Amino acid sequence: MAAWAVISLSRAAAQCLWARGPGVRGAVPPSALAFQPEPPCCSAAGGRTLHLTAEVPAGHNKWSKVRHIKGPKDAERSRIFSKLSLSIRLAVKEGGPNPELNSNLASILEVCRSKHMPKSTIEAALKMEKTKDMYLLYEGRGPGGSSLLIEALSNSSSKCHSDIKHILNKNGGMMAEGARHSFDKKGVIVVGEEDREKKPVNLERALELAIEAGAEDVAETEDEEEKNIFKEKQIANSTMTSTAGE
Repeated sequence: MAAWAVISLSRAAAQCLWARGPGVRGAVPPSALAFQPEPPCCSAAGGRTLHLTAEVPAGHNKWSKVRHIKGPKDAERSRIFSKLSLSIRLAVKEGGPNPELNSNLASILEVCRSKHMPKSTIEAALKMEKTKDMYLLYEGRGPGGSSLLIEALSNSSSKCHSDIKHILNKNGGMMAEGARHSFDKKGVIVVGEEDREKKPVNLERALELAIEAGAEDVAETEDEEEKNIFKEKQIANSTMTSTAGE
């Protein structure tokens, strides 16, 4: 048991000391080690009481060291998975649930795997396509006259429209037509450094195949496992079957 002491200073400058435990044996006689009732001279009315407690070591608590790192990382992973789930639902609404016929969905699923998104989460997002949610696209103006295209999934177009209008008005924007003419819809295809036959594909070959398929640019980067991957920017509705196939 940690040693403790209570020091009471009365108005008459009298001091009283009670102590218990082995940590104060050198400071008080053995007869004072037992608990003693508070003398009248040291009552609450006669002075102030100061409590001293020994410091307790924290011990080897691993969670106290990693929680400040693990917490933000888990929150970021959850945010990424939520965005990918929404992207899956949007892709299915636009092009169907078959990745072989829906290149946009196939690309998103590849990103999900590279981010180590759980298979159950992916399947849940694919099954949500069967709900009555509608794909909605709104145009608006943001602060500074910026153009906004807002994609949404909702089972009530009127409520969704009202909510978005409220958010825009609250932040200095407004619903407005013509914004879609300010954008070119594009996508990013993510492929590995090997083709279907497990043959390596370098950046030069990836760029050649991507240009043949209609891509604008190819960038070499690394995924979370530090494996090389190629990200190919393409115009919407064009396919990258030649890159994936070869």
